[in-house]
Amino acid sequence: MATVERHGKGWRAIYTGAEGERTREAVPARTKAEAKELATKLERRAWLQRRGLEVTADELTGTLADLCRWWLKERCPAASLGGATSGLQKHVVRGDVGKVPLARLRTSHMDDLLHQLERDGAAPATLNNLRALLHVVFAKAKKAGRWVGDNPAAAVERRKVPKRVYMTLSPEQLAKMLEEVPADWRPIFACGPALGLRKGELFALRKTDVDMPRGTLTIARSHDRDVTKGGDAALLPIPAPLRPWLEHQLRHAPGPLLFPAADGSQRTKEADPQKVLRHALARAGIVRGYEHRCRWCEHKEAAHDAEPRFCPTCLKLTDGRGNQVEHPRGRRLWPVALHVPMRFHDLRHTFATALLRAGVDVHRVQRLMRHGDVRMTTGTYAHLLVEDLRAVLDAHTHLALPPGAEPAAATARAAVGEGSAPTAPQPAEILPMVARREAESQRGKLERETGFEPATLSLGS
Repeated sequence: MATVERHGKGWRAIYTGAEGERTREAVPARTKAEAKELATKLERRAWLQRRGLEVTADELTGTLADLCRWWLKERCPAASLGGATSGLQKHVVRGDVGKVPLARLRTSHMDDLLHQLERDGAAPATLNNLRALLHVVFAKAKKAGRWVGDNPAAAVERRKVPKRVYMTLSPEQLAKMLEEVPADWRPIFACGPALGLRKGELFALRKTDVDMPRGTLTIARSHDRDVTKGGDAALLPIPAPLRPWLEHQLRHAPGPLLFPAADGSQRTKEADPQKVLRHALARAGIVRGYEHRCRWCEHKEAAHDAEPRFCPTCLKLTDGRGNQVEHPRGRRLWPVALHVPMRFHDLRHTFATALLRAGVDVHRVQRLMRHGDVRMTTGTYAHLLVEDLRAVLDAHTHLALPPGAEPAAATARAAVGEGSAPTAPQPAEILPMVARREAESQRGKLERETGFEPATLSLGS
């Protein structure tokens, strides 16, 4: 027989649980009568579960906020607890939707919540993450017998997230950046782009993971967890240029870690290499431009360089005696670098893009990136540069010249600068070239190329 008792400012139900044990559980009731009704439902649900019978929606107890608190306490993975707690607490537990009883909860409540957050300016990725969290909460609750029926978050539409333009660095830019990184961060910035490692994997590397005689590095941990993000350990070869860096860390780094903090401890999740990266890029001259600001007035002007400029509004200056004098140029402006929007994780994108542009086959790149699906490698981490596209367009775009114009292919490439694509053949030269290529492909019986896959011998004939 279910009973209730006072618990702080609320009530707690005492009933026989699903395994026959005596259970105490806090219930969202304001009066003793409400608490007694909820306790009876809890005992009824446990009775059905012991006999393998289906629980009905009317027998669900608690609110959506109670269900989220249960999931955070009992089912949430430790690696996701921090982010999941902040998202659910802010948008669900403390919101009006958290007060909705589970017996009356519908998909419309989830949809209204996301539309309200969208009107408040939440990003599409934030909405998708919250939807995914709620989907997991109800999926785990259904397995535990705390929810029946369809998952209410499954029918909520996903928002389209605009793809961002990833910035990747050339080998020359990587070398300039590395020279400007502070000494205590420089080994991390050397190893990260060389192997495409994540921040947490670099922080958790130990000296015992390095096997210099065999030339291998074991990636098995991330931050304070004993598994990586993908869940599997990996054995990677050590590139020859990276060996001196690792040998230096093995000899001089304090403690058992390969890239520790100054006191030998492991760097925390709050350690921010992104800020270090952006300042190093700015000192190396890899910026979006400069904003020249006047320290005396609010004048600002944008420019692509840091050359000296003078304020056009501060023309009256004060001499040593306090007298105002006219100055022909004004006060000098202070140039402030506009940082490129680059994250430390983008160095991992740089690693994959450089390998694919060098002609490495996609399956080996997938193994080095440790992706479970090759589509993640080609769809998310492979980025074509502008010059890759320029070479294709120059070779395959055929347009008649405007009246009175002369061929300007060389002039256009001179405007782009040195190192641009080679001179494109004229239309009269392209047609025979295409015909020869088609004849050669027919002679070799090759299938057409698809994506990054090489052409293969045709089996059709």
